[in-house]
Amino acid sequence: MSKTSTGPASQSQVSSVRSESTARIANLSDDEEYSTKPEFIYGGPFIKVEKPCPFLNTATPMNVQLQGTFKKSFAYYSLKERLPIILTKVIDYLSREGSKIKSSNSASDEDIRGYIQYITKLKNDLVTNKKYDLLTVDTPEARKWNQWISNAENQYYFTNVWVFSECYVYRRLREGCELSKGLQNFDPFDEQKEQSFANSLEPMCVVADRLMTMLPPSDKDKRKADFMTLLKICLWANKCDLSLSLGEQVTLADGSSAVPKIIDPFQIVNDLKDKLLVDDTPKISDLVVTKAEAMAKTIEGAPEEGATEGETQPVPCPGKLTVPPTVMFDIVCDNSGYELFADLCLAHFLVSQNIVKKVRFHVKRIPWFVSDVTPRDFKYVINSCGQASYSREVPVESKPEGESEAPEPEGLRSVNSNNLSALGGIWRKLVDDGTFVVMCDDFWTSPHVYKDMKQYDPDLYRKLQFAVAVMFKGDLNYRKLLGERNCNPTLGFESALQGFTPAPLIAVRTVKADLICGLPKGKWEQLNGIDDKWMEKGDYGVIQLCAKMEPLKVSERPCAPDGEVEDV
Repeated sequence: MSKTSTGPASQSQVSSVRSESTARIANLSDDEEYSTKPEFIYGGPFIKVEKPCPFLNTATPMNVQLQGTFKKSFAYYSLKERLPIILTKVIDYLSREGSKIKSSNSASDEDIRGYIQYITKLKNDLVTNKKYDLLTVDTPEARKWNQWISNAENQYYFTNVWVFSECYVYRRLREGCELSKGLQNFDPFDEQKEQSFANSLEPMCVVADRLMTMLPPSDKDKRKADFMTLLKICLWANKCDLSLSLGEQVTLADGSSAVPKIIDPFQIVNDLKDKLLVDDTPKISDLVVTKAEAMAKTIEGAPEEGATEGETQPVPCPGKLTVPPTVMFDIVCDNSGYELFADLCLAHFLVSQNIVKKVRFHVKRIPWFVSDVTPRDFKYVINSCGQASYSREVPVESKPEGESEAPEPEGLRSVNSNNLSALGGIWRKLVDDGTFVVMCDDFWTSPHVYKDMKQYDPDLYRKLQFAVAVMFKGDLNYRKLLGERNCNPTLGFESALQGFTPAPLIAVRTVKADLICGLPKGKWEQLNGIDDKWMEKGDYGVIQLCAKMEPLKVSERPCAPDGEVEDV
């Protein structure tokens, strides 16, 4: 994959390309040549477009938002290949497991047939680049979607911004269930997510055993080292993404030996250290601990806001608070299964070490991008950890001389789920007592990038301001953090955020789309020379920090409820 060397395209040029789009994508071959005498030049003298066809046989130009217009981009490939395959697999699942789905959802044959027909039309509209249909369900959230669609500069799948089209497809998948009498609570990806959890039991057992040694109070150096290690566990857990794999199961095993080795995520962290392109974990650990200590002192010394002497205000207005109610850390979740388990381990560590008092998990209200966490998934993972039953023994392999400081004893290495089950029980209690809070706001399943959060959901922006730091997991969150913009890969993380600074932000992401920031000079070119598809595979990762934050001030907006908390 190569970034164009030309200068940034102007907004008027982008608008011109989009406004002239037609539903021609199905007939456009990958090797199509363009006229040498174009009526319009896009992004510089080396990218030529001939009217009326706006599809360009090039990668996404610099400083342009990702979209299916550019045929050598991952956005084009995703819309042309990945999303249609995902939709086809949902249709296959409905056809193959119709009886089971009907039984578990009290659905009828008509419900199943209707949903299959709905998805089939959605898929056909996508691959032929039709204009978006408006949603037909009548809910406040659906009416907002219809307004966003109507206001969109371009209303076609391939020529609108990629993230808008992707989010629209998953929102339409949900609407198909909403329009059905018997599928109101159906998740078309539930089977895949449950199988992914089952396939990850072994690495979860290994991490659970190690986590138990990290939870007791420890000295400053060990606490920092453990914090940094858990951040890296969270990073490489993000490889387990069913959207990238088109719904196929993903494991951390390498499959290189006849007797599978025990899957050790801590060894994987060490093995992949050269794949971590930006490592801000030392800064993150220092910032979170220091800021949490300062916030605790501020909360302890602050009078109860809004209360007169001798009175208390048990539910203060969030919009009027200038001091957070407690020391909290936020995680904007990505995938369920093993990745959510890793996030829970980090959260447990932060609470156990008394760094923070509460962790808020922001999840999706509806099934999203195949494996994103929903409230149901959150409950399923915790309960399944508590009920886990797993045990395996493998021979200990002797390492060649010089590879190990101390030889391991011969015999068997065993792994079992005892500690994993114990953690599941502890996490259930942490949810019940309010230490772990599950929240879902409609903004997370909107098509908007995060620099626009203040405009579309100022109440959510304010909620995030209460956090010591907010950790955004995964590729979709990263794309939205960067505004879905193909920025210069050496641009600093803070600049790439384009003003989105509600709290110190942490991005933990394996690279699965062709945009990135914060790389050392020359690194992008080096990796591109090795493999021009390296940004699409999830083999590399970044852990980045933006310490800048907007001060918490009294809001002029009317008081809103303190988040949409889910009962799990």
